[in-house]
Amino acid sequence: MIVNNFKKITIGEKGVILKFKTKEQKEIPFSEINKIYIKVKKTPVLFTFLFVAVSLSVVLLSLWIFGFKLILFSPLFLILVGIIKLNNYKRYVLKIKLKSGKSIIQPIPLKLKYTTIDDITKIRKALFRLH
Repeated sequence: MIVNNFKKITIGEKGVILKFKTKEQKEIPFSEINKIYIKVKKTPVLFTFLFVAVSLSVVLLSLWIFGFKLILFSPLFLILVGIIKLNNYKRYVLKIKLKSGKSIIQPIPLKLKYTTIDDITKIRKALFRLH
């Protein structure tokens, strides 16, 4: 099971409560949770390579059409900045693995990363109390 449309995670007495965008709730007992963690997903190398290839081809095409007098080093500088930004871009994903083998995956915005980490530590403390 892959769920990626819940809005908020809250911790109840007996489990984790997932609140969906449709105002529906689902409770997962602590006894069913095997692992819970945040995974960092970086931009794939293929996307960075495609960005570099397309950018350089546009610069070379504009050099060929307009000549070197009109095109200075600013496009090459912008490509370099774009490469650095793509290399440093990260996405965060919350993963909850259940004992039944199912997984719940939720993308996390960067601004909610630290509150989600706090929620994960609370859930882990509740899990350790059970075991």
